[in-house]
Amino acid sequence: MKKVTFKKSNGSSDIVRACYELEAEDLYPAFKQNNFATTQEITARSFASLQLRAKNAVKALINSKNRNILMLCAVNRIDQCKVAAAIVSEVSDKSVLIAKAPSRRELFGDASCKSVLLSYDVVIIPCVHLNDHPKWIGLLEDFLDKNSHAKLILTGDGGDCAELMVMWPQLEHALQADLVLEFPSVGGMELMAGLIKHYQKKDPEIKDFDEDAVRLLCMYACRESGDRRWLGLPEEKIRSLIEDASFFAKGETVAKRHVLKSIAAMDFRINFLAESELRDHRDRQILISTQGAVVGQINGLSVIETAGTSYEFGEPVRITATARAGGEGDVIDIERKAELAGQIHAKAMMIINGYLTKEFGSDQPLPMSASLVFEQSYSEVDGDSASLTGLCAVISCLAKVPIRQDLAVTGAVDQFGDVQPVGGVNEKIEGFFKVCRLHGFTGTQGVVIPFSCVNQLVLRPSVVNAVKKGVFHIYTVAHVNDAVKLLTTMDWDADDGRDTIRQRIVDHLYEVANGKEEIPWWKFWQKNED
Repeated sequence: MKKVTFKKSNGSSDIVRACYELEAEDLYPAFKQNNFATTQEITARSFASLQLRAKNAVKALINSKNRNILMLCAVNRIDQCKVAAAIVSEVSDKSVLIAKAPSRRELFGDASCKSVLLSYDVVIIPCVHLNDHPKWIGLLEDFLDKNSHAKLILTGDGGDCAELMVMWPQLEHALQADLVLEFPSVGGMELMAGLIKHYQKKDPEIKDFDEDAVRLLCMYACRESGDRRWLGLPEEKIRSLIEDASFFAKGETVAKRHVLKSIAAMDFRINFLAESELRDHRDRQILISTQGAVVGQINGLSVIETAGTSYEFGEPVRITATARAGGEGDVIDIERKAELAGQIHAKAMMIINGYLTKEFGSDQPLPMSASLVFEQSYSEVDGDSASLTGLCAVISCLAKVPIRQDLAVTGAVDQFGDVQPVGGVNEKIEGFFKVCRLHGFTGTQGVVIPFSCVNQLVLRPSVVNAVKKGVFHIYTVAHVNDAVKLLTTMDWDADDGRDTIRQRIVDHLYEVANGKEEIPWWKFWQKNED
């Protein structure tokens, strides 16, 4: 990490002001050498064994004499019922049944059929099934009161659990626990290797993995979590990668190249939309400049979610700003005016207004208004990750200073100008990287991200190699002033009377307020006739 500039903050913020250019080794997590050559040397560890919170709760449920309901809450990226059953089997010898959609007869029994709640020691039911049959809730509560030895585990995501608790308030007194997908990356190599070994025991087609292959899977897991200090383990997805890599290995020990191939194959199956967007860039149907400098125009970075899959990809977006004399002295958000913006985006635009008012309008209203728009955007925009981008575009417009088009920007900003973290940084960087590669590298292209997002970085080898060769650059900033410096090559402010961004804006506002803008053409002719 190389320092580019450093300035002391003049504001009230405690955030350290700094600007750095990241080096290749800053772009991915480092997993040190370990004490195994292949997973053959590692003890197996199941995904269920990692669920310490849930294991504690299941033990409490089984041993309790007066509590017979446990609610396990998790995201939808794991098979909640299957994991819950595996936990029960790990901590006890109790019989367990997964009843994903039991009928009323199966659940409560009748003269010819015994209730599953009485036939098994522990029964697991998804919350959504009871949400779909709210009339059963009262019956189930009475049944469990009369059969206190019956044990019930309810599973679901946060929304399903919350909905059921509204209809069944007594669940507030039930045992509750989380199923988690994120685990510390410290010791992550052994954890991932143990998970692979566990799958090997269940499926003989899964081969041994060498150390580099395990390391790459750990990097992938860090990217899944959004923080390289944590492994994100959506079990079904990780298992699919392990199975695919074993298939590509064809009897060999699974190496790094096989894992890369499995990741590429998975992406290929669901990345049609991303490839279509890239084709539009190639055909100039989407206008993004990766060279030159333009006043009031900047490259923003967005993340596109593909419906029906977990696949996300980065997409650069051209953001433009214009200014005019008069108005209410605010920034008009055209996306919001066109009802194409969500509430968080609207808040972010108001924060831009707040920063400009603090800097230039604390004593009197601003004599100018600005308009901000996401060009070629035809769907709803939300989130605050473009607030730094929008603010820089407005500053460029007010100062009449061009912005570098070979850089793209993402980041949220507060009213003091401090840059705050955003999500999807890896996808955003890779999205602009692909467009730059398509248009041709100049050696100066790159992205500007919040300094606080460094721990999110787990970038693809193509980006890492480009940074290593010096053809692509990744900069971090902690304050809007430093972003402006990178984008315009001009300082925000100075004490020695040098030409600065701030001074240009002040001069421009003064000229407008005092009517010293360029005389309109019709006034010129009127003056000559007089």
